[in-house]
Amino acid sequence: MKSRLFAALSLALVLTLVASFAVLAAEKKTYEFVIITHSASIDFWVPLVKGAQDAAAMINAANPNVEITVRHTGPRLFNVSEQRDIMENVIEAGVDGIITTLPDPTAFDEPVAQALARGIPVIGTNTDAGPNNPRLAYVGQGQIAAGRALGRKLIELIGTKGKVGIGIEDLGHTALQERLQGLTEVLDETDIEYTVLVTTADLTQGASVLESYLIANPDAKAIVNVDANTQCHGVVLRNLGLKGKVVSAGFDLVPATLQNIVDGYTAFTIDQNPYVQGFYPVMQLYLYHEYGIAPGDIDSGVGIIDASNVQQVMELAQKGYR
Repeated sequence: MKSRLFAALSLALVLTLVASFAVLAAEKKTYEFVIITHSASIDFWVPLVKGAQDAAAMINAANPNVEITVRHTGPRLFNVSEQRDIMENVIEAGVDGIITTLPDPTAFDEPVAQALARGIPVIGTNTDAGPNNPRLAYVGQGQIAAGRALGRKLIELIGTKGKVGIGIEDLGHTALQERLQGLTEVLDETDIEYTVLVTTADLTQGASVLESYLIANPDAKAIVNVDANTQCHGVVLRNLGLKGKVVSAGFDLVPATLQNIVDGYTAFTIDQNPYVQGFYPVMQLYLYHEYGIAPGDIDSGVGIIDASNVQQVMELAQKGYR
């Protein structure tokens, strides 16, 4: 009799627990956030995506009634038209939030407006659009200030005279244009003669463009890039035997650039902390959905990475944080 009673009570307990879990599952809110970036195939985005995924994991652990998923997409190389098409497809899919780079002053105004009209919040990350884009917030570096930081550090190394080649992937890219603006504002206050070189996002072509510049200008003091193509400088200087003779500098913490600093080919690179460019937007989208808290702009900062701190950064980069 006791065994039957125990079995009956056990069954009742199991059924109660199952029912409770079913209620919890029914009440759990699921949010799908999508990250859209230009040149999505490059290593630069690894820490940004990790930051977003870490934020989602923290929220999921803290709030059992919420489950956030994050995925990353975008054109393989820089292509505004293709990125816009991808954004429109993501909107049609009815996701719960979009975190996107906006690398054109006006091309993304309409799709962002469409997303907002459908109740899909949009936060810009890494690269902001023009002043009329209706995105709710922007998380990223102050690009003009970053360009100025590059210029000031470069002058410390080469002085105020001489020739410099400046590489840029695409002249229509808003963030890169602003970095170029900040850099040239500083250089224009000196007697430095600079040449702007369109390298494209293709590393092989970028290296070829920079090599051609250095061959044509054997007296050049430096080559710099306002983008992740800084990573090809090691190949360029190695091929031409110019290590220690031409200063290399630029942007971002992709593995090849960090190794070039270790190997003495690149003097320094500007860091924009991409991890937080993924982390904070996910937090903001969650707060917006759950509590109606409006997202706000966040400056991800300007850091200089050189031989003095590159080893620490490389250790963190291997873990996906830098």
